[in-house]
Amino acid sequence: MPDLTISSTLHDAGRVLALDGEIDMATEHRFQEAVTEALTTQPFGRVVLDCADLRFIDSSGLRVLIRAHKAAKEQKALLAIASPINRVVQTLRVTSLDTRIPVFPTVAEALTAPRA
Repeated sequence: MPDLTISSTLHDAGRVLALDGEIDMATEHRFQEAVTEALTTQPFGRVVLDCADLRFIDSSGLRVLIRAHKAAKEQKALLAIASPINRVVQTLRVTSLDTRIPVFPTVAEALTAPRA
C-alpha cells in the first residue's frame, strides 16, 4: 500500500513541507491537512513543497494542489514546489499546474525567489 510521510520545517523565509512517498486517494487527506495547516500558520508567508522524494502524484493530489494554490492566493501567501522528480514535473506540465504554482529546482531557490 502506498504511503506518504510529511515533515514540516520552519525557516526564516517560510515553511517547508518535505513529501516522501506517494500522493493518491489513500494519502490525499493527510496531504490536504498538512498543506492547509502550513498555509494557515504562514499567512502572507511562503510554503514550499519539497518534492525530491515524492515518487507519484495522482489526480487526487493534484486537486489538493489546486485548492492549496487558491487558498494561498486568498491569504496572499506564496505556494511553491521544489525539487520534483521528472515524473512529477511531467504531471505538473501536462495539467498546466506548473503555470500556476511556481516550480524550482531546489528548496533554497524556492525559499529565496522574489514574490511575483
